[in-house]
Amino acid sequence: MNPRSCLAACALSLCLAGLWPAATSARNPGSRQETPTDFPRITCEELKRLIDAGANDIVIVDNQPEESYNEGHIPGAINFPWTDRIKPPVNLPRNKTLIMYCACLEEEDSLDMALKLREFGYRNIKLLKGGWLRWEELNYPVEKKNKPR
Repeated sequence: MNPRSCLAACALSLCLAGLWPAATSARNPGSRQETPTDFPRITCEELKRLIDAGANDIVIVDNQPEESYNEGHIPGAINFPWTDRIKPPVNLPRNKTLIMYCACLEEEDSLDMALKLREFGYRNIKLLKGGWLRWEELNYPVEKKNKPR
């Protein structure tokens, strides 16, 4: 194995083992080193309080595929499905906090979309801790979009 391959294999092993801080800080709350994957988290309980209070400085962004969004989403959420590449124009407000969520175990799709939006200059983004799965687990209100016939 040449030295470059060995280095790549070692880096991959460290990432998978959770020992590579730059790659794992988003999932390692004890890490104090700020990296591009650090986004504040908001709990479902906090978000529900904001919704109930009528907060108008947030936009809830559902990163699920359109079909899943239509089957159920957080009330008031807009659908901005995960994609491997965001194409401009991005029709999300810059003057409000974007609360991103998905149906992943550790906000993986939302984190990925937040990183992509950061490339477009979005800075005020929070991820919903536990996402859609936690929202449903708490039996919070769900909105459904009628399917066109």
